[in-house]
Amino acid sequence: MNITTLSSRQYCIVLDPVDEETQKPRLGSKELRKGELSFFLLPGERLESGIQSIFVLDSEEALLLRAKESFEDRQPGDRWMIYGPCDYVPPVAIEILERRRCIPLDEK
Repeated sequence: MNITTLSSRQYCIVLDPVDEETQKPRLGSKELRKGELSFFLLPGERLESGIQSIFVLDSEEALLLRAKESFEDRQPGDRWMIYGPCDYVPPVAIEILERRRCIPLDEK
């Protein structure tokens, strides 16, 4: 088995994570793991898109987001933007549609 190691600037989404109390897989669910962390994937667990870097946005960048399921005050399908400067790790209920950059309309 290979160990999965995340740095402080990385995250991953684990599909079908194993419940720590019952030691049974929670089929169909997802779990976000981020930060400095090392772990072994248990039988049945797998990574959704591998290890990913967090999004670092400067003051002229934004991310267009869509809710895949109910999240805080958002309904599935809602779209909104997160503006920089910030570091952003998307929760499992959020999908990043695109990264946008400011377009200057004039030289000044």
